[in-house]
Amino acid sequence: MNISSLVGIFIGMAVVGASLSETGMDVKFFLNFHGLVIVCGGTLAAAAISFPLSKIFMLAKVFFLRLVGKNKVDYQGTIEQMLELNKKLSLGLVGSHEAIAGINNEFLKEAVTLVADGVLSEKEIRCVLDQRLRTIEHHYMHEANMFKVIGKYPPAFGLLATTLGMIALLQKIGQPGAEKLIGPAMAIGLVGTLYGIGLANLLFLPISEALVEKTEEEITLRKMIIEGSVLLKQRVSPVYMRESLNSFLLPRDRVVRRKAA
Repeated sequence: MNISSLVGIFIGMAVVGASLSETGMDVKFFLNFHGLVIVCGGTLAAAAISFPLSKIFMLAKVFFLRLVGKNKVDYQGTIEQMLELNKKLSLGLVGSHEAIAGINNEFLKEAVTLVADGVLSEKEIRCVLDQRLRTIEHHYMHEANMFKVIGKYPPAFGLLATTLGMIALLQKIGQPGAEKLIGPAMAIGLVGTLYGIGLANLLFLPISEALVEKTEEEITLRKMIIEGSVLLKQRVSPVYMRESLNSFLLPRDRVVRRKAA
């Protein structure tokens, strides 16, 4: 469970709730159906025009899994797995292919397969995997930035809702009793802007930043796998491999000797 994200969501909701309560107005006043339809509907329409909805929902699922603590990047587990592979590869080609069958990480499986095939040199293995890493990084960062782009839409549609409210208000100016309607009508119109700002800064932009961080973690893991694959090709000692791969991590996150044994 990602406690930090849950705390952030709780604090955000509490801040918004407290701010609305401090106005001294009935909270139901802020439930404006027309503003909600324009902001949410307009944002969904613009997002559908810009990106495939299936990809948006897929990324939302990735964020949710990160929120509940699933699909967490396991650096230590990967290092320990590569240390185990180092031992199995010493058994020869048959032992290596048996070890590959038990690998769940697709990038690690591809990397170890290149090593086990014995066709490419160390330099060629690194070159191939680096190119695949760049492709994955470009693809992942593009997807993570999708929510940052979508985050630009709600404030714009909130302003649209406010503009429509102002137009409706201006039409009534000059009619008897219009002066009494100006304040309430302007307040209702500005609710749309409130929706837009809140939706962008409490939903889409935080999701984007969370996906960017997830991408950076995945890239670090793949860089570690690339280095480990070259070390597998070199048939280095387990101690050297462990310390080399530990260099990608902070001291508190490194695999200690007793775990690697």
